[in-house]
Amino acid sequence: MNRLKLILPFVFAFMLSTASHAQLPDGAAAPDWTATDIDGIEHNLYSYLDSGYAVILDFSATWCGPCWTYHTSGVLEELYESHGPNGTNEVRVFFIESDDSTTDEDLHGTGQNTWGDWTEGVNYPIIDNAGNIFSSYQNTYYPTLYTVCPNGLLNQIGQASYNIHVNYVESTDCAAASFPSDARILSYTGAIRSCPGEPAALSVRVMNNGTAPMTSCTFEATTLFGTELLSYEWSGNLDTYEIEDVQLGDAVFPTTSIFFIDIVSEDDNDSNNSISSTMNLSSQTSTSLVRVRLTTDDTPGDNSWSISDAAGAEVEGAPFGSMTEPNTEYTWWVSLPSTGCHAFDLYDLTGNGGDIACDLSTFNDDLQNINTIFTASNSGAWSNLNKGFLVNAINTDVAEFNGSSEPMLLHPNPANNSIVLNAVDASCHMIQIHHVSGALAKEWNGLSVPTSGSVNLDISDLASGIYIVSGHSAANKQSARLIVR
Repeated sequence: MNRLKLILPFVFAFMLSTASHAQLPDGAAAPDWTATDIDGIEHNLYSYLDSGYAVILDFSATWCGPCWTYHTSGVLEELYESHGPNGTNEVRVFFIESDDSTTDEDLHGTGQNTWGDWTEGVNYPIIDNAGNIFSSYQNTYYPTLYTVCPNGLLNQIGQASYNIHVNYVESTDCAAASFPSDARILSYTGAIRSCPGEPAALSVRVMNNGTAPMTSCTFEATTLFGTELLSYEWSGNLDTYEIEDVQLGDAVFPTTSIFFIDIVSEDDNDSNNSISSTMNLSSQTSTSLVRVRLTTDDTPGDNSWSISDAAGAEVEGAPFGSMTEPNTEYTWWVSLPSTGCHAFDLYDLTGNGGDIACDLSTFNDDLQNINTIFTASNSGAWSNLNKGFLVNAINTDVAEFNGSSEPMLLHPNPANNSIVLNAVDASCHMIQIHHVSGALAKEWNGLSVPTSGSVNLDISDLASGIYIVSGHSAANKQSARLIVR
């Protein structure tokens, strides 16, 4: 039986903390591994999955108190006895000691860094020195317990009771493929935010949960009240447990609405053919000129922000670590390149929100604040705050400024100390920088442009804002928009 043809590369992380945002999410494909247990027997995860078993992985460390408490509760041993090889033969269980600094003595309870003998009374396999497996699952704390279903997808069940484990491994969500035709919608992966009148791209993650190849499928998206948003005929070739992200097309939502996506073609198992989500319409409007301000707290590297367009592509942003000074206000001026629906996202790395202040505002050509789209101040514990907005007007077009006829290239942009003008006309004799209101901010007369066509300008005395840089010659005028931050 073929496994997943495509498993996205995983970014390994080894950070022991209580933050869970780095963990592989429920429904992710479990990374395969091969390891030898302490009895010298080799095990391969996907071999067990291909044989139809659900596999429980207990990532622990010998020094971990909560790990010891759960380990000695006997839940996993009871599960292994009743549903393992000597029981119903549905489940495999692995204890995975994941701190490579611990010793074999620690594992057997005689070392200095242990709560006791982890091998006593345990009949399921124990794998030692498995930090590489721990990292491949992007685990961030001990214990972490996953159930990996025969389809290769994982779910973090955690330190659950015996009955919870049994109920999950025997549920239809974790059952091995048994119907010939069984298309399964795993998750909704499309847009969850749009703007009034703007199309939103809908998509789903689909698995062939049947034993026969899946070659066609019909999807239908409807509102809560049954109004059809779209219908899509998919065709392809997915073997058992193969997954594909299906782009269903665009839909326009009149209001914020719960909606459903269903498989409506013939299927042997309709219990996994539907999923719901909510489309949030953004009422905030904006020009193309926006300003982001963020005042850091004592841990400035914990925050980042981004502005993305309707397709989800980042237009501008500040990554984690780009703000380095504590209790300091940072300002960014962003000139968005197009109209349409956009989203602003603010992130906190550790998920505690922090004692920060942040706002996103929009301005007209006179640099007057005409709308504050987003504000956050001491908002409690959060890892992501977001707000959508519709850009419905582009600010000053530099091609129309003072009759400009030729573009001028400049970098960096945005800038704060100096800029380099490229492709400047050799006959240019004057360069001016104007506020967008038309007022002159700086001027250089009697220039002698080098043959390279590049001119360096000092702008360290300009305040934050948007400007128009223009080069004047006898033949024409060249202009470019400049953002100073």
